[in-house]
Amino acid sequence: MSFSKIWPVALFMIMSKSLLVTRPNHDMITNYMCEWSDHVISTAREKLISVYDLKGRKANRNQVQSYLKARQPNLVFLNGHGNDSVVCGYNDEVIFDKTSPVASTMVYARSCNAGRTLGSKLAKQGATFIGYKRKFILGYLPEKTTNPKRDQIATYFLKPSNLVVTTLIKGHTAQIAHQRSLKAMYKNFRKMLSSNATNEERYAARWLWSNLKCQVVHLPASK
Repeated sequence: MSFSKIWPVALFMIMSKSLLVTRPNHDMITNYMCEWSDHVISTAREKLISVYDLKGRKANRNQVQSYLKARQPNLVFLNGHGNDSVVCGYNDEVIFDKTSPVASTMVYARSCNAGRTLGSKLAKQGATFIGYKRKFILGYLPEKTTNPKRDQIATYFLKPSNLVVTTLIKGHTAQIAHQRSLKAMYKNFRKMLSSNATNEERYAARWLWSNLKCQVVHLPASK
């Protein structure tokens, strides 16, 4: 199991025309999220959505703020460590905070604690925010760290979180995206506690339950 260091990893329709993805990969946890974001990017491109992929060192503050201002993406998918007030990028540089220009934008932060304070502040400015009010916890198998996509324990955590973004990409509401993700987590949680579950799955189930209980949606104040 792993915890990020810096606290460390809706009611209206949005059909995203463009997607901004930040996916640093400077440590094991961010590399897992980076690799697992491939499916989200592929889904967006299949829907003919423009993708601005800030991978690795490109996930820095200058790049992120520049794309937000110049491209004004409809949907922002943030991966990285964070806390109540910020989301970080490569080498834990702060790349996103309450000053980021995301009014009328859909934001999903796969990051610790950003759903507690940052999400509510952005909602007051007109954004819709899905995130976590406590730590986003990622379970993994030590022997699979060099191949994150083949890590079955990580699958239980990252596949439901990917579902938030792929559901939005397909034109559903933030509330539906949130609920589908919760439903997928609950299904995985039950499987991880079944009679056929491995010891690793049973141990990791508690952390998936924590993610399920702390995923939140903040709607724009005017909605």
